[in-house]
Amino acid sequence: MSQPNVMAVSAPVPRFREAYQILIAEMRAVPSDELANVNLDIPTAVTMVLGALPQIRALRSQIMATMPAFDMARFDKLETYTMAVGYANSLYLAASQPSESIEKLAEAGATVRDLLLAEATTLAHRNLIDGQRLKELKGANGYRNLATDLLTLAAMVRDVWPVLAGRTTLHLTELDQAETLADRLLTAVGERDQGPAVVATSAENRQRAFTLFTSAYDNVRRVAPFLRWHEEDVDEIAPSLYGKSPRRKNSDATTPASPAPVAKPPASPDAEHVETALASGSGKPGRIGFPDSEPFIGR
Repeated sequence: MSQPNVMAVSAPVPRFREAYQILIAEMRAVPSDELANVNLDIPTAVTMVLGALPQIRALRSQIMATMPAFDMARFDKLETYTMAVGYANSLYLAASQPSESIEKLAEAGATVRDLLLAEATTLAHRNLIDGQRLKELKGANGYRNLATDLLTLAAMVRDVWPVLAGRTTLHLTELDQAETLADRLLTAVGERDQGPAVVATSAENRQRAFTLFTSAYDNVRRVAPFLRWHEEDVDEIAPSLYGKSPRRKNSDATTPASPAPVAKPPASPDAEHVETALASGSGKPGRIGFPDSEPFIGR
């Protein structure tokens, strides 16, 4: 019976990493003086925007009909921007985490080195390995020296392993352990030395991805109130990244209240005399000091 043909399917690139790779060139093109400060919790923002995307996308046809000049390319890439900043943040966090404890690796490596050296010395006395090579060991002082000695001792014993049957208490797994410890120790030292530069680079990349993300989402937040003014549901469609913003009040609540009555200032003595003259039927008082004026007004 013939075997069915099995199509080889390559594993898909995770969406967040793929989005980050797609935007690398665009991220690098963001001017340094336009970079936004990372001033919110990125995982929370990413989760919120991904959840809001279906409702945001529902505005697309309305935006195109009413705002032909709107940047639809950036609107359509909002999901990509969102996933990219999530991945950039994970890279930054990974770079910022302390690397594997060098001290613990060195402690374990020193124990294995002593074991290998003692056994290799015995084998050299039996002329089973070249004792001259033992004199070339670097010593246990210094992480790089320790790692180099582990690799050297493991290689020396492994080279003559076929003739060591029954003549050594070592096991091949111990040689594997020595090589693994050396590898991890050298890697940890390298990460420690390059750590500041790696963290700085990942921090800048995160800031660039964050700038693209917030800019694209701010565009949505700016246009949504115009389209949904009467429904007053902007915060449900595109929530603020920084918390719930106050809703617009109803139109009747925004009607300006009638101004409070202004208290009449106290009447001056002259005004009191004018009002008295008018009440007595003397007619219009005229101007003070002129003909037909009341003689006692203003006194």
